[in-house]
Amino acid sequence: MICNFLVSRRMEPAELIAGLADAAQVPAGQVDVCHEDGDMDHRDWGAPVLCTYHCLRGDVAMSLDIQVRSAAGTAGAPGTEAELALAFAVRTGTGVLYPDDRIDPETYWLADRTGTVTRARLLATDEERPVYRVDAVESAVSAFPGAEVTPLAEILRSQPVPTPVADALGSDSPAAVSLHIWERLGQRMRGDWAPSGRYLPELYAQDLAARDAFEKQVAEVGREERTLLLHAVAELDGIFRAHTVDDAGAAAALPSAGPHGDGWWWRRVPRSLPWPTVK
Repeated sequence: MICNFLVSRRMEPAELIAGLADAAQVPAGQVDVCHEDGDMDHRDWGAPVLCTYHCLRGDVAMSLDIQVRSAAGTAGAPGTEAELALAFAVRTGTGVLYPDDRIDPETYWLADRTGTVTRARLLATDEERPVYRVDAVESAVSAFPGAEVTPLAEILRSQPVPTPVADALGSDSPAAVSLHIWERLGQRMRGDWAPSGRYLPELYAQDLAARDAFEKQVAEVGREERTLLLHAVAELDGIFRAHTVDDAGAAAALPSAGPHGDGWWWRRVPRSLPWPTVK
């Protein structure tokens, strides 16, 4: 098992050894820890747990590159990066960021010492030795109390949402692309904003803007495709109406709404608001 952890505080080698041994459920003597600039010739490369670390600046203080051999540990020992990150966070009292398969290069999973596991956004300055900042988390954590607690737009955008109506058109024209975006919104509302029950007002405004774009784009396609597109959008408009209420234009004031048309959809907001307030 190969792991990469970014941890919230600096630890000495002895503390790293103790924390990794406890988390991986192996004796401390079976953990080899070394700084990336240390003497590699004297490492125990056959150790069940290997860790090479270097120090960082900002909200994350260290980077740990860890290798755990499959035969290491006892029955029930962590077998995945996520399990080891949580065990290490709890045992060392730290916040541990680890990769999320790169949905977005700035998003990570975060295991907190309290046992909370959530998503986080990590920003870095452009300096040669960057300073890191945990900008936002989806659930409050003790390791980064200054981070904004909010759903992450990157995660919401990447969530798979079925679009059977738009898919059936078999088209990749700009109007069909806008229709996919429109259908994703309707399906999110129909599913009560699954899986998290949350959405962002700025993303909602972008979805409404896609409906604006569709109005212009549909006029640029051939007659046969236009007929299919208009039939499809009528069905999707029905879904949108069924899950929204007329708000006398408040949707037009949503964050990031920007310039928009005067379509009736700008006068409607979700019946079940997936955000705390509309500012």
